[in-house]
Amino acid sequence: MIQIEEIPITNDLVLIGGGHSHLLVLMKLSKRPIKGNRITLITNEIDTPYSGMIPGYIEGIYSWRDSHIDLYRLCLKLNVRFIHAEVERVSAYDKEIYFKDRPKIKFDVLSINTGIQSNNSDIKGAAKYCLPVKPISKLANNFLNKITNYKSIAFIGGGAGSVELALAIKKRFLNINQEIKITLISGKRGLLSAFPQKTKLISLKTLEKFKIDIIEYKRVLEVKPKQIILSDKSILKIDKAILSTNSMTPKWLTRSDILLTKDNYILVNKSFQTNYKYVFASGDVIDFDNQNLKKAGVFAVRSGKPLAVNIKKFIIGKNLLEYKFNKNYLALIGTSKASAIATKYNLTFNSKFFFYLKSYIDKRFIKKFSDFRIRKKITLDVLKTSLLNIFVKHKEKITDENNFMQCKGCAAKVPLNALKKALPQEIVSTSEDAVSVPNYPDLFQTVDMINSIITDPFILGKIAANHSISDLVSVNSQITSAMMILQLPFSKTEINSRDLEQVLLGAKEIFKLVDCPLIGGHTMIGKDKDPVIGFSILGQKQKKMESIKNRRNIKTKDLLILTERIGSGLIFAGINNYLIDSHFQIDVIKQMIKGNINFGKICNQLNILSMTDITGFGLANHLLNLIKRDNNKTGLTIYPNKIPLFEGVNECINKNIKSSLFESNYDIAQKDIIYKRDKSKIDNIIYDPQTVGGIAFIIPQEEKDKHFTILKENNVKFTEIGFVNNIENKIAIN
Repeated sequence: MIQIEEIPITNDLVLIGGGHSHLLVLMKLSKRPIKGNRITLITNEIDTPYSGMIPGYIEGIYSWRDSHIDLYRLCLKLNVRFIHAEVERVSAYDKEIYFKDRPKIKFDVLSINTGIQSNNSDIKGAAKYCLPVKPISKLANNFLNKITNYKSIAFIGGGAGSVELALAIKKRFLNINQEIKITLISGKRGLLSAFPQKTKLISLKTLEKFKIDIIEYKRVLEVKPKQIILSDKSILKIDKAILSTNSMTPKWLTRSDILLTKDNYILVNKSFQTNYKYVFASGDVIDFDNQNLKKAGVFAVRSGKPLAVNIKKFIIGKNLLEYKFNKNYLALIGTSKASAIATKYNLTFNSKFFFYLKSYIDKRFIKKFSDFRIRKKITLDVLKTSLLNIFVKHKEKITDENNFMQCKGCAAKVPLNALKKALPQEIVSTSEDAVSVPNYPDLFQTVDMINSIITDPFILGKIAANHSISDLVSVNSQITSAMMILQLPFSKTEINSRDLEQVLLGAKEIFKLVDCPLIGGHTMIGKDKDPVIGFSILGQKQKKMESIKNRRNIKTKDLLILTERIGSGLIFAGINNYLIDSHFQIDVIKQMIKGNINFGKICNQLNILSMTDITGFGLANHLLNLIKRDNNKTGLTIYPNKIPLFEGVNECINKNIKSSLFESNYDIAQKDIIYKRDKSKIDNIIYDPQTVGGIAFIIPQEEKDKHFTILKENNVKFTEIGFVNNIENKIAIN
């Protein structure tokens, strides 16, 4: 038997920020990994813009995807943990990172490469009334929507960024035959003061050609709504002011114990180390000791490789290298008619060639992080593993197609058809979502488990808790106690402790909402690189004002209601197989974190005739289970076009994306599905496995208005997706 050596996780390298330096660090340290080193990226953005392409994006030359790097996808490919969160401060001394709405995270080695922001502290009213150019990610996200209805704008700042953005906006408005008046206020040093005179003259000529006004050698004293007050007391009336002045660092740095310069930039030595040798930093957020560098993206890009080398050397205990920047670099400023100004060594040129050169450089940079393959170094272990995989696939006739789109979360369940073949009939027959405890009819119990649908252990703890709680909500039970089942990655004790704390605190936040204590559990070590979490929960049936015995039976035309949206299986199948953008997960995760607790609190106000939660076996199989419980032998008619879907689901459907449980869910349900019309691609949504899906329930048709009012008053999202029919134990698709 071939055995591959298991290497425990012994070091947590945490990167704060998805800046250009860290992109290269991720590539370098993931393609040639350090034994035992786990990398975690913490960022407040899923998509990070490449700053050099944002003017082109605003002008309309590039699309969103052309000009942005999908950080989640990059981390997924590189086997890096991704945590989507906003940092509040860092305690380098204690090796801890703090957040506003989640527990602290510990690290062994830290690197910081976050964005900077436009300095709004020197101009009165700027913080309140200006739209800042930096951080560039916020600009890219909101800028186009915010300027659509403006007739006049003014840039405060005379740097290259102001010139490029002003021209980009003007050209975008010209392309859609819309007028906009743009003014550029360059301040006391004038336009492009850091560039040669020829660069300034070409830029002035281009700005004038596009009828962009330039106000030179005047400072902005104050910004008010619809006006700017200048240093000569003159007033410029505009719809919106855009701040593109000198930068400042994020405020959380000043709340940290890392040594900063007088301007609050992180002070680093020539090896990128701060005053704590295990804390590194790079990019615009730093000042190199005695190197006097400009805040230019080129230096952030150039820092990536030496930063990665020094982080690796520090982790493995070798001497670090000192790095000195070449301050002469090619500066390219996009202008008009597919032209660009090139400046280096005080020489300036303007031509189409430099536009195409800039475009080539920018596209190549983006492609480096979006279109690549991991080429593993051929070692004895890798060779053994590859041969073993080939042998197993041949012997068991497993193909790559069978393994394609393997999903996580509840989509990682054992297929329903496998359960029906192997388990006793009394276990897999139709039943409620939680089991009544024998001899204790008011008690219900459930157990549920999911693997890491995301790599953030704190959020995963929340999702897993909500996923289990939904079973008790669907039988209208008050949760009384819970026990956790947890498998952690093979790691040293300290790292096991860190992961356990994150998962436990996430789960506790959710159980606290239902006043349920976590009374114990079981932990183990497994081969998964991320936690696998489950809960065994006990609940007690809530006493209804109206006795269940007096509740009327389900009748034809009663209404089928679904809370929340579905399509989570498709979204994560698409993301995990690099077929859709990762930002589609944001709304899915929000729903998973919210869960069905709010609905569970109002169940007693509703006259629910029957209900079920929608999880891994998909909407169709859960609804079939629902109607087969009904002794009146009714069925359901549903309208797939009415089912509320997450954004991105239709893109998945059009790309024929299917999650791993889809085929099994489809095969099991088909014998009980009747199509009243031609089949459509949208019908596939009813077989998609869900993690923390909503609740489907039936209410009396005559009580519709009363129920809808209660649901709306309690902020429960719901949709009427069908009704009860008289077709015995079948679902009709209309």
